[in-house]
Amino acid sequence: MKLLEVNNRRTWRLFHQVLKTVYRHMPQYIFPLEKEIENVFDPKSNKAFEKGEAKCFVLLNDRSKPVGRIAAFIDHARNEGQLHKAGGIGYFECINDEDCADALFKASEDYLKSKGVEIIDGPINFGERDKFWGLLVKGQEFPPLYQENYHPHYYEKFFLEHNYKPFEQILTYKGATKEIPFERLAGVAKRLKERQPVDVKPLDFGNLEPFAHDFSEVYNASFRAFAHFKPISPAQVMKMMEQAKPIADPKIACIAYFEGHPAGFMALYPDVNPYLKHAKGKLNLWTIPIFLWKKNRAKTRIAKGMGFGIHPDYQSKGIFALLMDYLSTERNVHVYPYMCLAGIRTHNHEIRSLYAKLNVEIDRVHVAYRKYLNPAIPYEPFEFIKV
Repeated sequence: MKLLEVNNRRTWRLFHQVLKTVYRHMPQYIFPLEKEIENVFDPKSNKAFEKGEAKCFVLLNDRSKPVGRIAAFIDHARNEGQLHKAGGIGYFECINDEDCADALFKASEDYLKSKGVEIIDGPINFGERDKFWGLLVKGQEFPPLYQENYHPHYYEKFFLEHNYKPFEQILTYKGATKEIPFERLAGVAKRLKERQPVDVKPLDFGNLEPFAHDFSEVYNASFRAFAHFKPISPAQVMKMMEQAKPIADPKIACIAYFEGHPAGFMALYPDVNPYLKHAKGKLNLWTIPIFLWKKNRAKTRIAKGMGFGIHPDYQSKGIFALLMDYLSTERNVHVYPYMCLAGIRTHNHEIRSLYAKLNVEIDRVHVAYRKYLNPAIPYEPFEFIKV
């Protein structure tokens, strides 16, 4: 076997080719876009590099065929104020071979150890926590959603055998849109509008700056109390929205206001993965026209949640009903017969309680694992539920 650091076009091609080997017998698999993965490890594209560093590795077998890959990274900004220095691994893919897995874990862990890391989380993303986060442990029968990790069952064994312990559980809820109790929530929203100065404003690409400002205000207030919180700036939101513009649908993304103050947000977008399957990770002159044809021809789509939050100051003001009322148009129910709500951590009891009112069920589960290089650090995982 030969391990290569990924640092040029040849090694990047080998990095991507690992997927063809691992998933060749899984027809439900949809390749992630190669350019998006490369952008994660491009300092010009990923803000995490401002105070972070990363390395990617690809493993070749004795016939020079790529059979595994992994990335290791450190976000020093997230480590500021933490008791123990943490790093991450992600984008792990490997054939079902323990020697190959051993080589990949060793390479990534040696790199992180050389940086003084005491804790390793994985598989996670180098950047935002709303994509490519966690190991898929339930839901392999479904095709992956856009920017969602998909993994064979045997990966779980690899992580456990290398002393990674389950640390955080991420739940994705899915439901038939027509079965969501919109009418009841619409009644709550109507009474609220009659009694209180409330409003809902849709995503407007012609006036993106105020939307980004208010979105970041609600997001930061909603998630500040959670571990590993990293505030998001309006500039970051604008960049994300501009990148999402080609696939975004303003009719399923909005901000709710209470007495003129941003109080809650909801952001979903059409899942474009079904239109990308033919591309096998490559968007070019041959695959883009087919993607556009499939996307424009589709009469119905699946809505995928990007984010959802309610400002702590307005959590008892009926904001959830306002957001759902905006979503409940006849057009949305027709265009999006199924909705996959924004993935949430199991310990986020407030959002779980809100989702429980929507007649949706847990559709797939991801788990982020943690390895302690310093045995003195106590193992204190977040809450898990049996699913």
